[in-house]
Amino acid sequence: MIALEGVSYSYSPAPPPWILKDIHLHVFPGEYVALFGASGSGKSTLAYLLNGLIPHFFDGRLEGKATVCGIDVAVAAPGCLLPQVGLVLQNTDAHLFSGTVRAELAFGLENLGVGRREMESRIGEICRRLPLQHLLDRSPHELSGGEKQLVAIASVLCLGPRVLILDEPFAHLDPPNRNRIRKILRSIHKTGTTLIVAEHLTDAYLRDVSRVVVLDGGSIRYDGAPDTCLPHLKAAGIVPDYSPMPSPVPPDAGEIVLETQDVGFRFSQKAVLEHVSFELRRGERVAILGPNGAGKTTLVQILGGLVTPTHGQVLYRGQPVHGRPAHRIASQIGISFQNPNDQFFKPRVEDEVLAGVRLLGAKGLGPPQAWVEAVCDLFEITPLWQRSPYRLSEGEKKRVALASIAAMGPGVLIWDEPTAGQDGRFRRHLARLMGQLSERGTATLVVTHDLAFAQATCTRWLHLEKGRITRDTSLPVTDLHTPRFPQ
Repeated sequence: MIALEGVSYSYSPAPPPWILKDIHLHVFPGEYVALFGASGSGKSTLAYLLNGLIPHFFDGRLEGKATVCGIDVAVAAPGCLLPQVGLVLQNTDAHLFSGTVRAELAFGLENLGVGRREMESRIGEICRRLPLQHLLDRSPHELSGGEKQLVAIASVLCLGPRVLILDEPFAHLDPPNRNRIRKILRSIHKTGTTLIVAEHLTDAYLRDVSRVVVLDGGSIRYDGAPDTCLPHLKAAGIVPDYSPMPSPVPPDAGEIVLETQDVGFRFSQKAVLEHVSFELRRGERVAILGPNGAGKTTLVQILGGLVTPTHGQVLYRGQPVHGRPAHRIASQIGISFQNPNDQFFKPRVEDEVLAGVRLLGAKGLGPPQAWVEAVCDLFEITPLWQRSPYRLSEGEKKRVALASIAAMGPGVLIWDEPTAGQDGRFRRHLARLMGQLSERGTATLVVTHDLAFAQATCTRWLHLEKGRITRDTSLPVTDLHTPRFPQ
């Protein structure tokens, strides 16, 4: 089914660096393989190779031989692999381009010449199983990150490929939707489909896989059974080992730095947020949890002054946020988006990270140089300094995006899914950074589905469901270890 013999690959025509190094891998028909590796280890690159994007779409140098479904990847055009291999990209915005979800799901089927009746049957079945019926007439670009993830997965599932490759499929999903995808993958595997899931999450789906492959620095360090993989995952930095959480800010202690007062937002006559009110105090570390489509990302955009609420207001240190100059808001409230590609606009990582710092410096609002250097060291981005942010792995992109906001030293940091696509080593570093930020008085608001990270870092959890805050509880509380999500 899949045979890689001595495969090495570099995005540069004149390597080094080699992203894949002398890979020997055979995947047999009907196997279910979990592919692990730290950020930048080559997981996504291997996925691109298996569906023909490498070497036909990406420039670079490929050595060795790669065969998928009997097709030589280096010789055949990617279109030859379309009926055989389905790939769900890690970056859903690069995957979705149609005007509606319905058109997105139909696009691949139309290109394969599938008849209208069969097409409608396949789309209907997948939409019932995920479920996506209520999203069919909406634009994919209006959806939440988790909803986009579901649509991207559905668009490939509709094709019924012999080999299905998913790059970080669980990253932006809440627990119920992760479970839905797990059940669907399990049922697809039972039909004989070969599955390869590239992930950082060591979740319940590992009980279903038949084999685990761990990449480390572009080479295979482990290839074997799931029940003996844990030591290798820890050694490769996949599984986080969190340090004890710093002492929490006592309730009602410290200055209120951010406050929402009865905030609501409507889009196309639909209520996205309703009567959202809470306070964030100096040095607090707060997690916002909730199902996909609950309004979390919309709330983040309102908090940062990017979207104006339909009613209510947001206050920073007692003053309204909306109506202030953009540079003034940026010096006070920093936002790192869920998709780092939405944040980039510079050709080099150095320029991207320092853009905000330089702008604030010109306005007399810049942070100390020592803080900027400490952030760059902590996020381990100095080795990426001269590279294009657009050519990094998705995990590396996330690190650069987070660092560019943290470097400006705002009083409030808002991170939307900061651990999505990140390995355990980085999650541990990020937890430590949050502790350091708290000690210097920075308040951090984290939107996340990563419950282990939230439990290890945040002293308070806000639960957002159907646009409303349904619970606001300080930790530790035993019943918050497994928060409720609507099924």
